[in-house]
Amino acid sequence: MQRTVILLLLLPVLLAAAFTDIGADFEDYRESPATAGIGGCGLAAGLDPAAWGYNPAVGLDAGSGILFKHTEAFGGEAKVTNDLLAASYRTGFGGVGFTALRNGAGNIHFTSLPDTTRPPDADNRPQIDSTVTASDWAGQVSVVFALANLWLGANVKIFYRDLVAATGFGLGADIGMRYRFDWGLSLAARVKNVSTSPIFWSTDSTDLLIPRSAIGGMQEFGLGRQTLRLIAESEVSLMGIDSLETHLGPLYLRPRGGLELIIYDIIALRVGRADYGWSVGTGGRYKGFFIDYAYRGHDGGLGATHLVGAGYTF
Repeated sequence: MQRTVILLLLLPVLLAAAFTDIGADFEDYRESPATAGIGGCGLAAGLDPAAWGYNPAVGLDAGSGILFKHTEAFGGEAKVTNDLLAASYRTGFGGVGFTALRNGAGNIHFTSLPDTTRPPDADNRPQIDSTVTASDWAGQVSVVFALANLWLGANVKIFYRDLVAATGFGLGADIGMRYRFDWGLSLAARVKNVSTSPIFWSTDSTDLLIPRSAIGGMQEFGLGRQTLRLIAESEVSLMGIDSLETHLGPLYLRPRGGLELIIYDIIALRVGRADYGWSVGTGGRYKGFFIDYAYRGHDGGLGATHLVGAGYTF
C-alpha cells in the first residue's frame, strides 16, 4: 500500500512537462509565522492549523483549533499584504480543516500621457490616472486520515483572482502523506495542484497550474524538557519553475531547511533557510493560546517580510 501511495504522489512530477506553469506563488501565502520561521519547512511538521496548506497529511498535528495570521511584505510602493484564517477539528478517523486566504498587492498605478499624440519627454511626462489593488481569494476544505504511523491527507480548493485587467476563477486539489517512525523520524511527500488546477479567465482563456511535488523529513530529539527538531525538504520538478535552480540529474530542486527548539512546551525558537533567504522566528504557548512571529529576509534587496499569527488549540 505504501509503495502505491508513493507512486501516486510522484506521478505528477513525471507529467509536469505536459502543462504550462503560469505561477502559483499566490498560494504560497497559505503559510504560518511558525513554519515561515523554520524556512517554510512544513511537509513533516504541522505546527498550527495553517499546516493544511503545506501538507494536508500534517494539518491536524496541533489538534483542534483556529489561527489568524497577518503578513506585510516589501513595503513602500510594492506593499503586499496577506490575511489567513485556518481551523482544524479532530474526528474519529483523523480530522478536517478549513482555510480562507486573501492576498492584496497594492499601489498599482495606471498612467497616461497628457498629450497622447507625442512620445514621453521632459514636457510630456506620464501622469497617474488611478491607483488600484490586485487581489487573490482562496477557500480550502481539507481532510486527513490517520492509519497508525501513516497519515494521508487531501485539500480541495477554490480560487478567485482579480488582476485588474482580468479576473479568473479556478479550482484544484492537493494530496500528501507522512510516515512516522518510532525513533522520532518523519518522512513526508506532497503534490500541490495534483488536479492541474485550471483557472478560467474573463478573457475566455484557461491556464493550468502545474503540479508541484515536494519531499522531506524531520528528526525530533527529546532533550530533557526541551525538544529539538531538525528539518529538511525540497520541491522537485522536471521543469525549471521560478527559482528552482538547483539541479540533480534531470530534476530541478528548491531545497530548504530549518530547526526549532521548544523550551518547556512554552517558548519556541526558530531559524531557517530557503531559496529566498534566511528567516528567524519565535513563539509562545500557554493553556491552548499561542502567538507566533517570523522575520523573513529576501536575497536581492527586496526587503523583509513580517508575519504575525495568533490562535487557540484544544
